[in-house]
Amino acid sequence: MGSKERREREREATRQAILEAALMIAAQEGWQAVTMRRVAERIEYSPSALYKYFEDKEAILETLLVQGFARLLEELRQAAAEEEDPEERLLRIASAYWSFVWRNQTLYELMFSLHQGLHDIKEAKATFALVRSALASWSEAHAVALRDLDDAVDILWATLHGLVSLALAFLIYGGPPRAQLLLKRAVHDLLRAWKQAPSS
Repeated sequence: MGSKERREREREATRQAILEAALMIAAQEGWQAVTMRRVAERIEYSPSALYKYFEDKEAILETLLVQGFARLLEELRQAAAEEEDPEERLLRIASAYWSFVWRNQTLYELMFSLHQGLHDIKEAKATFALVRSALASWSEAHAVALRDLDDAVDILWATLHGLVSLALAFLIYGGPPRAQLLLKRAVHDLLRAWKQAPSS
């Protein structure tokens, strides 16, 4: 390995350490506690050294957000690829979404809390597109004439996000186990309602 490649690897390793430190602080104290100084202390760097890797705190958060959607996209892709039946594929996507959230609670909070258009982020757009494609396949397979596919995707996404957000806040009686069952039932009932509607 040449010196240039080694420096690039070391730089990337440092960037990742910075990101992980920010995530760790947020997990312990909340995102409001993440500052350049706190991150620098966590990795034993001077605050000024961090600016060689990230312009500011917002750049760190935005990078984590992008990484979060990239990971979510990959997990949903894997879930979708494991099932050929269109309806079961959507249920698997919903289950994978739930699993991702519960393994990445702090990151998920960031992904949907920054005041930034998610549809401007490539990885987020690809995630929405995957769900849209899965729903379109289901619609075609069951001859369901959805009034507006994009509206249907937003309704489905709101159902997933709403239930997991309430579960994360422990606002659903019975806690996460019951909330997970409700998530599956909600998706199933939503699809059934679309099937039965004369024009969804």
